[in-house]
Amino acid sequence: MKYIASAALCAVLFVSFGSAAFAAAKITGISFVDNSVTAMGSRAKLPPGAKIYPSGSTITGTTGCPTDRYGTTGLIVTVIDYAGPPTAASLQVTRHPASGGSFQDAPYYIDLDAGRTLQYLGPIFANGTYSLHFEAGFEGLNKTKLDASFKLDRSCQRVQ
Repeated sequence: MKYIASAALCAVLFVSFGSAAFAAAKITGISFVDNSVTAMGSRAKLPPGAKIYPSGSTITGTTGCPTDRYGTTGLIVTVIDYAGPPTAASLQVTRHPASGGSFQDAPYYIDLDAGRTLQYLGPIFANGTYSLHFEAGFEGLNKTKLDASFKLDRSCQRVQ
């Protein structure tokens, strides 16, 4: 009888802890970095002083435009803050270019750990609106689903 009560208590603690943990995931925004950051992969850290643009931001002017001819600067990362146990997550980008159309990228799969995670969104330079769909956790255990977006309306010049 003692073991049955212990198992029931563990199940209650697991479900309670899981639902609170997954609710702590947040898409903080996007930021522009260079390839020295994206090359770090899952260990990437946002450089000191880097600006985070919250969901719904419209980026104008030359903000985040590549400053070298190889396009290795002005790379866009999603900033995800999370306070919980390690879990699986995914982030999907849907592109709505200013020239028309809607294109859904394959999802990025993330091993999400507590703290701040940067997810590189691939080479994005075209003006338009970009929708982000984030999911963390597992089906049946209070899976977190978040949406965010940003708009690029920039006047980038090609660097020679």
